[in-house]
Amino acid sequence: MVKTFHKTPNDDIWRDVLDLDNGSNLKVYLRNQDYYLIGHHKNHEEKDGESWLALSGFCKIDKVTNQNYGTEPSFLNREDVIITVRFSDIEHIEIF
Repeated sequence: MVKTFHKTPNDDIWRDVLDLDNGSNLKVYLRNQDYYLIGHHKNHEEKDGESWLALSGFCKIDKVTNQNYGTEPSFLNREDVIITVRFSDIEHIEIF
């Protein structure tokens, strides 16, 4: 189906690009920020105009130096710490 129609049976692009069984790591670039977020996809919610993304095991990384942003703590080894971001604040996402 994908080869012929260039479409999958999923209604949601996230089901095509995220590994919901084993987890996916995300690099989330935010609009008008000097940092990006790296973390594990925890959950996402799609609602009209107010959709959210949740990352666990995250940290803020400086876009220029690719090091921890300022004095922000790193939670890379803490799956119990979660950050949420509005999709409308996201410029783009890299998935790996």
